[in-house]
Amino acid sequence: MPPARAALRSLLVGAVVGSVGLSAAWAGVSILPTPAASTQGAGVGNGPDGEHGKPSPSPSPTASPTPTGIPLPGATYLVGAAKSSIAPRPKDMEKRFPGARWETNPAECKTLDQNEISRIAGGNVMEPLDGIASTGSPWPENPSCIYMGGFGIGPMNPVSSFDTVDGLWVRSLAISDGSQTLITTVIDAEGWLYDYKSKCTDCGAKQIAEALAGDPELKALGVTTASHVLHATHSHSAPDFIGGWGFVPNWYMAQVTDTIKATAKAAVLSMQQAKIEVGEIEARPYNSERRDTYRSAEEQQLSWLRAVGANGTIATLGAYAAHPTANGTNSGVASGDWVALFERRLEERFGGVGLHIMTGLGNMSNSGGVTIGTKLADLLPAIGKGRPVLGGDLKLAQKTYTSPITNVPLDALGTPGFFDRRFDPTPVAVSVGKEQTAPCTSASAQSVVLPITAAKLGDDVVITTAPGEVFSNATNTIKEKSTTAVVFPFAQSNDALGYMPQSFEINPVGQQGLGFAFGGYVFVNYEDSYAVDRCIGDGILETTLKMVSDLK
Repeated sequence: MPPARAALRSLLVGAVVGSVGLSAAWAGVSILPTPAASTQGAGVGNGPDGEHGKPSPSPSPTASPTPTGIPLPGATYLVGAAKSSIAPRPKDMEKRFPGARWETNPAECKTLDQNEISRIAGGNVMEPLDGIASTGSPWPENPSCIYMGGFGIGPMNPVSSFDTVDGLWVRSLAISDGSQTLITTVIDAEGWLYDYKSKCTDCGAKQIAEALAGDPELKALGVTTASHVLHATHSHSAPDFIGGWGFVPNWYMAQVTDTIKATAKAAVLSMQQAKIEVGEIEARPYNSERRDTYRSAEEQQLSWLRAVGANGTIATLGAYAAHPTANGTNSGVASGDWVALFERRLEERFGGVGLHIMTGLGNMSNSGGVTIGTKLADLLPAIGKGRPVLGGDLKLAQKTYTSPITNVPLDALGTPGFFDRRFDPTPVAVSVGKEQTAPCTSASAQSVVLPITAAKLGDDVVITTAPGEVFSNATNTIKEKSTTAVVFPFAQSNDALGYMPQSFEINPVGQQGLGFAFGGYVFVNYEDSYAVDRCIGDGILETTLKMVSDLK
């Protein structure tokens, strides 16, 4: 290890110990030690204010055991983790949002006739509707209601309660080599956008990363704007933070944004020396491809990473592709679907914080229902049985890919704010493909900027991110091109801009709205109707492969 980096690592450990010992309070929350098993946070109740309508205290991120400074033989990185409940706390938000409330009576939550969607997607502009001033969305929704994401379009499935067994969470894992820090944050949600158009000015993944990088404590510990990866589990029975299915109240958006920042910071401030081990397990029985017009190869590996410190397991992360739709609309109970069972089981088996990341899920359904979460977690080997990460620098890069917007129906939804993503009025033309020998070409009068991150831990681990639902061909290709490492090709990270098939996988007719018809199952693959451009999958893949190649 270079002397300068060794000195910085010692300084990091000392700074972290000091910060935790004095108080790491930030945004009204503080770091607490995590028990060996999963901890249920405050406020995970059946009513708007907690269990049986009782007031819920402000939650504190539960972090991995505070560092002792005890050197671990073979330890090569600093690692920390934390988790916080996202159960709604309207009473705690009343000072910033007078009258904040969560409407839990589904009869009071407006829904939208799906026939209206066809009119909107066809280019007809809706008149201003109730709710636009309060929700930041033109949908005719009740601004005090929380809606699930992922089923149909528009306000369809209001949330009446939160799961009281597994809860819904923000979970963060921080890894540092003493110079740079990578923070992976997972939220139980259908999706989270990079840059919102109307809902907020500070809650996009872009602005959250900037806020974390601007925090003096975190900046001193190697956090930059490229450090933070915000991933949504994509559970369809979890809240919609995108706007396509009904959005959430403004006070709740602010509450969860604060929780994301606080949990990420808690993970960094709890970093301690740790050993990291990784592995890859074949998990063929638990997912299946679902394309209607052709067959595709599943992504069949469960990749995993575990960090163990002086006091035990800090965190275990698994990465697998299978749409979390087993719970359906769950009778109005918001849940993390099979992912929640996976994370709980990791915490029961190993201690620390359990996390799950979706990989190439765009064309992957789950096979086996919600119980696959427990079954997948039980595939992981015991502590110490993985491939040790032997050390080296943490290399980190972030770039953007500018995509055309050629999907007319999605443009019709996005431009007026029914889908609350900021688009750029700048024209763009792309030509992307395998070494430009078989390029996909596209152009449009407006565009969208999409973030992509690549990271490498020594020669043992490669992590990439995609800003939406990439398909298994893309993630399998990323793994194929990184044969010397265990690869984590994250999807739905730092953005959630729909499906991202490659050009050979997309039906251009279906992309222009036919996939909306009859639920999207009659004429074409319905995923095509949620792809902003026919070249988007190619562009994301080629950019990612080039970034990984450059991390040498």
